[in-house]
Amino acid sequence: MSCVRILASAALFMIFIWGCTIGRIYIGSEIRSDPKEKVQVGLTTKSDILSIFGPPERVMHQYDGDIFVYAYLRKNSTKFAIEEPYITNTTFFTYTRIQEKKDHLVILFDKNGVVKNYGYQRGTSELTTF
Repeated sequence: MSCVRILASAALFMIFIWGCTIGRIYIGSEIRSDPKEKVQVGLTTKSDILSIFGPPERVMHQYDGDIFVYAYLRKNSTKFAIEEPYITNTTFFTYTRIQEKKDHLVILFDKNGVVKNYGYQRGTSELTTF
């Protein structure tokens, strides 16, 4: 009789499904170079910036010069779930972890197309692997 209980318990236990999902989303182009090494205020031109960083995500036109905006987003996610999908369609446990970080580069040009100033924030290096 105990053998029947063990088999019944094992069959019931096998109905449960464990699932693990890993997702990665990358939006935009990675900022290839460190602007501190490549950009010189007052000397670097728009064509230099385009050859170094490629086309910007967004260009804004202002009366005293243009602005190039570069952005690179990385999103990592993991999900673990234990569920019984056949009889009760019940989820017993779910664990989700999401990390999202962004690199952002903004370059301001004067009317002649020379870099007036820039700002750079690197966040994707803070992503942990999991």
